[in-house]
Amino acid sequence: MNGVRAFFAIAFEADVLRAVAAELARLRAQPGADALRFVRPEAVHVTLRFLGEIPREQVGPVAAASRTEVARVAPFAATLGGVHAFPSPRRPRVLALALEPEAPFAALAAAVERSVVATGFAPEPRGFRAHATLARLRPGRRLDPAFAAGPAPAAAPVSFPVREVVLFASTLAPDGATYTPLERMSLGGVDHPQSEASEE
Repeated sequence: MNGVRAFFAIAFEADVLRAVAAELARLRAQPGADALRFVRPEAVHVTLRFLGEIPREQVGPVAAASRTEVARVAPFAATLGGVHAFPSPRRPRVLALALEPEAPFAALAAAVERSVVATGFAPEPRGFRAHATLARLRPGRRLDPAFAAGPAPAAAPVSFPVREVVLFASTLAPDGATYTPLERMSLGGVDHPQSEASEE
């Protein structure tokens, strides 16, 4: 195949993924959890821009453009927030962890968006809202009101550094997608040691 299903994201390091796994386990144990299809803990990430199916020859140019833009954004500290129903409690489709503070995530997503548009992609029509998807509502099911209200986190907020953006390839499979890093872009233009971020 000449195409690749690609997206830009922030991958979590091992300590954050452990906290995510604990939160997923808590949510799975709640009444009404069977209405949800949960994401594998190691696959949870923060999507900055989904590209869809693109020719492989576009990977290099879009990665190079994004590397330049991402280098203009300084690394920042972030925190996993509470669980929320998206896009809203009244019309829930997914459960996701909020990310704080929102401003630097929005700035980073805007940098990626500029690079994507400069490379020839159409602008993203939807506004960006930083979150990490934990579960999706199964077709034909309704979300239990306890979930829609936004269950409180089980543990203290987890802080983590945001130092790089990854361009991933997504390979779909019946048991969930597998994510393979194609390119890494460092915030601030400074290369960081290889992290323990998830690669699937």
